[in-house]
Amino acid sequence: MARNTKYLYQFAAFSSTAGENPTEQQKDIQRDTAIKFLSLTPQRDAFVAGNMPVIFCNIDNSGERMLHGKVDAKRTISSLTAAQRPRLLFLPSPKCISMREHNIDLLAPKILIDELQDFPFTVSPDTNYFLNSKAAISLSGLPSADPRSCCAVCRSDLGRLTIPSNCTGSRGQWLRENITRILSQISAHRLPFVLKTQQSLGGGGTFLVSSSKGLAELKSTLSTWILPTLLSQINSSNAHLKPATLILSEMIAEPLDSWSLTFFITRTGESIFLAVTQQILKSTKNWIGSTISYDAQDKLKQKLTPIMQDIGNWLYRHGYYGPCGADILEVNPKDRSCDGASTLKIVDLNVRTSGSLALGLMRGHFFDRRGLGEAGLLTVRIKLTRESFITRFEKQFSDGTMVILAWYEEVDSGVSSGYVVVGAQNKQTLEATTAEIKRLESFVDC
Repeated sequence: MARNTKYLYQFAAFSSTAGENPTEQQKDIQRDTAIKFLSLTPQRDAFVAGNMPVIFCNIDNSGERMLHGKVDAKRTISSLTAAQRPRLLFLPSPKCISMREHNIDLLAPKILIDELQDFPFTVSPDTNYFLNSKAAISLSGLPSADPRSCCAVCRSDLGRLTIPSNCTGSRGQWLRENITRILSQISAHRLPFVLKTQQSLGGGGTFLVSSSKGLAELKSTLSTWILPTLLSQINSSNAHLKPATLILSEMIAEPLDSWSLTFFITRTGESIFLAVTQQILKSTKNWIGSTISYDAQDKLKQKLTPIMQDIGNWLYRHGYYGPCGADILEVNPKDRSCDGASTLKIVDLNVRTSGSLALGLMRGHFFDRRGLGEAGLLTVRIKLTRESFITRFEKQFSDGTMVILAWYEEVDSGVSSGYVVVGAQNKQTLEATTAEIKRLESFVDC
């Protein structure tokens, strides 16, 4: 699959990979990111998609790995009833999608891919990208110059991702001037603050700064890797999308509470509440799972419905319909970030299927039919096969208190990655089962 040059995203690997010669650890992060977005996330979303086509692009088009990826996905989806089971399509690349052959009218991508720009979408690609972007310190659309007309250094490596640090032409001058300008603005902002890149996903491109030392570390990271990478990728096709925008916001140090809201916007603009969950975070920012209390949903629905409707109305005015997630904080009325109008603050919008979507949709399975008041969705990385993991928790799988939403076993290492949902009578039982899984595996950033 070709690298995106228009629709740019910053995954967890983006913040962890420094320079063009990554270490073995950084290569592992890149590999894990590929597994996540080409196998695990499509499986997890397909699990709740219903009876519709879901397209998978192969992680590797070599025979063994391609077959292995298909087997893992099909095994996961086979646990659904026929009425709920999606039709899985495995293709070597996005360019191979045949709308007529596969009886597809419109595409609703999780992440935009440049190669799909000419296909019909439920929402236009530019609108989709804008709605998922972090709102706006504008860089005023400054496309970088063509490297062929810059200098000898740039012409010697036209395929390079970033503007070379030793560029002697206009591109290098433009890059250095803008890095200096951005770092100056960041230095002038009072602590503490949160910095986000325009399309940060799963904690990638998100930085929490609360001290002078943290500010110095951030400026070093920005100047040596992140800003050169982001600014270098501005071009005539994406300048209007402002892909290198950075967002500075106040840090809410001690929120009263935090929730992840999931809902669905219909084609007529109605916002339908699905669930409210709480995130499980690693290193304060990387999402590795969510929990839900089914007993609390009615109360939370009443509390968050007004802000849900405001979000839904705004998105619908931009032509969007489909699933949506919103991360919301409740702040103390005396907090400096509170404007007096509302104590509920939106800190992130996921205008797509969100990681916790399945928990709300599995209410019938856990709460209505089994009387389980709690559930948790966990991201796992474990040196066990799917069969060994199921055997280890045979009772939970047989009575329906544990469900695999996605699973991928790496052929070479024998390490498996997956999404697992656990149901329990109460929080104590859920925590005990989660702890048992954690003793067997290590969580991965997602």
